[in-house]
Parts: sequence; structure tokens; C-alpha cells
Amino acid sequence: MITLQQDLLQSALNAVTRVSAKNSLQSAFTLVQLNVTTEGILHLSCFNGETAARATLNVDCNEDLAVCVDAATLKAVVETLAGQVRLRLEDTALVIEGAATRTSLRIVEEALPVLDQNDLHPLATCTGSTFRNLLRALPFASTDESRVILQVVHLMLEKTKATALAADGYTAGQVTETIEGPQEDVPISLPVSSMRLLSSLIEDRDTVRMGMHGASRLLFQISNADSSKNLMLATVTVDGNFPAAQIQTLIGDARTNAVAILKVQQQSLVQSIRMVNAMGTQSTFLKVVNGAVKIASAETEMGQARNVLEGTTDGQDAQAWLSAIYLKRAAEAIKGELTLRITSHTKPLMVEAGNFASVIMPMLSDGFKDPFPEEEAIAISLP
Repeated sequence: MITLQQDLLQSALNAVTRVSAKNSLQSAFTLVQLNVTTEGILHLSCFNGETAARATLNVDCNEDLAVCVDAATLKAVVETLAGQVRLRLEDTALVIEGAATRTSLRIVEEALPVLDQNDLHPLATCTGSTFRNLLRALPFASTDESRVILQVVHLMLEKTKATALAADGYTAGQVTETIEGPQEDVPISLPVSSMRLLSSLIEDRDTVRMGMHGASRLLFQISNADSSKNLMLATVTVDGNFPAAQIQTLIGDARTNAVAILKVQQQSLVQSIRMVNAMGTQSTFLKVVNGAVKIASAETEMGQARNVLEGTTDGQDAQAWLSAIYLKRAAEAIKGELTLRITSHTKPLMVEAGNFASVIMPMLSDGFKDPFPEEEAIAISLP
């Protein structure tokens, strides 16, 4: 019999079952495997063909146990319990007992790949907060199935820093953080799905260790002694020619060649983007003129929104049309003050703050009228 607290079991199941696939045609992908020995270490494992996860718990146990049951069902049963939970085998069923309940789950004869602590050959270590900051690049990854090479987050692990890059052909994001890295530089591309999973599992106070497992898998160990958290996750790496050098060149050129530098508050910019969206369009106009930063929507049947952003400018007058979707994506990766750099209406616009930088391709402006042909006050014009 295994005895443990419900909150610890539920927390572990919440983590590993994110990997299981509830409606998969492959029965193994819907299961969770429980492995425990009389040493009192319980491993919960799930696998979906691309990613494997394992949670480790300390339990009271007087027998060895290795069974598979339906992951979603076990999770649902445990959520109804409280306090001490007991697990035991009874013929071909796993029995889950609470203070006044007893549930039996059918055991499925299946063997899942189980991660081993010894499989981790460390490359890099960082805090959960650092890794979550790197994940600010994730929204820039492509969701277009025809752009497989861009459906990744590209990590460049170096001795003292890590850089995360992602792009979709219209925008690109880059984040750099300090880490304990490998002696030799290691570039790795990871699927967007795996990075989204990690973003849901890693918390600020966790410790994250990364290491290769073979030539095509990256292992993550996510731990937190204060919350008894001990997770391992293995995901495939993606072979491909991610254009890391080209993206970094674009960012460097946008920083170096900018003719107008705007410093504005993130909240003010996001509010103006909402104003553009309220006009039923994504077409956004940015203009620097006489030291003022102006933003407007394209003219639509609903009207045209115009605003003057609070901020400072340096350099020449400049202007550019771009998509509000992409501008918002960059702005939401930042808190506080951000810097926008405009080179020309045909060159990428740059948004940056601290260790975050992004570039946004401008829109072709043929047919668009300048919403600020003269020095005008803030206004919303209606047809």
C-alpha cells in the first residue's frame, strides 16, 4: 500500500498529465504510469510521442508497484479527495481510497518510457524566473504549418548567458539572460508545443537544469524543495536551419541605423493599440514629428483614431505603417518604458527594453493617407 497526502499527489498529476493526450488513438498516450518501491519514491510518468514527463514524490510504501491507468480519470478522482490518500493493488485494478471513499481504476497493460535521473547530463542551470523571462520570445514563434522551420524557440546556450529567439516571418523576438552554461556554445531548437508546456510548469522560484539526452532530446529538471516539486521533462529537438544569424543581424541593423528613437510607456502604447483595434483595423501609423510621437489607425467605415503618446524622441522625423497585432505582441513582452527605433517606412521597426528586443516588418503604405497631414490636436474623426 502507498500512503501520501492528496495535495502533493494532485500537484504532481496536474504537472505530468499535461503531457498525456486524452483523446489520442494511441492508448499509451492517454496513460499515467506509477512506479514505486519500498524505498518510498513514487514516480508518475506520461508520454505523448514527442514529450515525456516524470514527477517524483516521497511516500510511505510497503510494496513495489508498477502499473498504468488512465491519466485523466486518476487525476479527476484525486481532485475529489482530501487529506491522506491510499493506493493499492487489487487483482487487475488500482484502488484509490480516501477518508470515506473507495474507487477502482482498471490497470492497462502498457509500458511507457520512463525518465531516469541519470539520463540528465547537465548543460545549463538557471532559476525559474530566468527561464520564464527567456520564454518572452515564445509568442513570436510561427503557428503557420507551412513554416515548420519557424515553429520553434531557438536557444543558444553559452558559458554565462542564454539567448532565446523566435520568429514568424513578420516579427522576431530575442531575449538574453545570465545563466550557468556549458563550456562550449550549444544551439538548440525546441518545438513550440514543448515550450508552451514548460511555460505552464515552471514557476519563478524553481530551479531549472537543462541537459542533452542522446543527440535529439533535451531534458529539463524542474525542482523546488520548498514545495516538494521534482519534475523531469524530455522533449525532442528540431533539426533545421533556424535563421538565428539573420535575425540577430536584423536586430543589430535596426539598432544601429535608426534615424528616430522613441521612448514611451508600455501602458500608453497598449492603450493606443486598443484604440486602433476599436476602429476595426490592425493598420497602425507611427509618426515622429517636431519631437512628438503620434499614433493613428487607418481610416475605416467606423472612423479614424488618432493619439499623441507620452514620451520623448531623439533624432529625425520619421514614420511607418505596421500591424497592431505585431506591435502589441512586442509591447506585451515589456513592462515600464520601452524604446522604439524607426529607420524608414520600408525597414524593420525595433522595439526593445533591457534584455528584450524585437523587430517588426513594416506594412506597404501605398494607398494609405497620412493621418496627421498638419499639426492637429488629439481627435477622433467620424465619417
